[in-house]
Amino acid sequence: MEITLSNVSKNFGSNKVINKFNYSFKKGVYAILGKNGSGKSTLLKLIGNLSYPSAGKIIYKTDQKIDITKKIFFSSPYQELISELTIKEFLNFHKKFRNSITDYNKILKKFNLYKYIDSKIENLSSGSIQKLRLIISFYSDSEFILLDEPTTNLDSEGKKNYMEVLNEFADKKGIIIATNDKEDIIEKNTSIINLNN
Repeated sequence: MEITLSNVSKNFGSNKVINKFNYSFKKGVYAILGKNGSGKSTLLKLIGNLSYPSAGKIIYKTDQKIDITKKIFFSSPYQELISELTIKEFLNFHKKFRNSITDYNKILKKFNLYKYIDSKIENLSSGSIQKLRLIISFYSDSEFILLDEPTTNLDSEGKKNYMEVLNEFADKKGIIIATNDKEDIIEKNTSIINLNN
């Protein structure tokens, strides 16, 4: 799968956030860098078909007819999870809508969440909830993973786990990361898109 943006612009009223952006995304890791307000999250939503451009076009090239929304997974710290469910209930519910790994136990242990498997999401810390977002992002069936500020609320151990999983999937999927923190990416293996330029 390939995602191509051709002369894409996005306006909010008179404010032009993205202006004639051109780029093609394939398998591999990409980082959209920029200061607050530079349009990182807006661009990520455009790529994920969660927002529509004011001008230009976005082309999703695939070898077969598929539902694009099933092949792209978007995650952000402001993404709400179903708070009244336990982790186990939530993951079982998630599997009904997105193909994912059948056994989350190993990855829950990796992220130090297994001990909370029967805890309601509303009772978890913000860091634990962000770990859960990352788990469903990486381990659901998709060709592209879009991550907005992926290490928000994570402690040093959580960031280490994130980097290990990022490395695991770096050559298997298209991974696009919007961040202003270079610790979120592996620079030597990442294509950098700097919106500050």
